Amino acid sequence: MSGSDLTVDYEFLSGCERQLGNLRTTFKDIENRRDDMNKHWGAGKIADAMGDFVDNWDDYRTRLIEGLESTGKLVAETKQAFEKLDEELEKQTKGKGKGKGEGKGQ
Repeated sequence: MSGSDLTVDYEFLSGCERQLGNLRTTFKDIENRRDDMNKHWGAGKIADAMGDFVDNWDDYRTRLIEGLESTGKLVAETKQAFEKLDEELEKQTKGKGKGKGEGKGQ
């Protein structure tokens, strides 16, 4: 077989890794805005409801950040594994050529 059934788009994987990192940073920075917003919630039941919402959102946001981090790591590890495999395959291909008259003294 001369062709490969598998094609890896390193640029796409790098872009995904970068975008996941950007999303992670964005969702982490949202916590900094919480204290800025509570003065706009008013008083009484509305402020209490918004406080409950924000507390609930913080729990889900934390899980979302963890998911983005783990997915980013998986993408990075996948890209690294394919790069390593490409390097190994390239070395094997070059090594095969030396046995066919391209090596020393031939």
